[in-house]
Amino acid sequence: MNDLKTVSALVKQILEDDVGARNSDNVLYLEILRYYSAEKGIDLYRLSVPDFLMKLEQKGFPAFETVRRSRQKVQATYPDLAATGAVGAFRARNEKVYREFAKSEV
Repeated sequence: MNDLKTVSALVKQILEDDVGARNSDNVLYLEILRYYSAEKGIDLYRLSVPDFLMKLEQKGFPAFETVRRSRQKVQATYPDLAATGAVGAFRARNEKVYREFAKSEV
């Protein structure tokens, strides 16, 4: 649980500091990776994609989904950190579509 609180606190800090991260999970995740790689002395830009993906947990990076869910919770708790304009509207539409899909049979 402490890891989730740590990730959520970092997500909140990044969203406060970087408006672009509010609108893009990719920007947010890159900032998360920059933070963790600096903390662990890992050269993020020298990691190959396969090495990164296969050793994500071993290197101590949070999962994509953990960051996305943390962002969602932080933005629900702090509406002033929510996505802006078209991105916010797009996410709201997508959520409605996904909810309908989730209720249907696959």
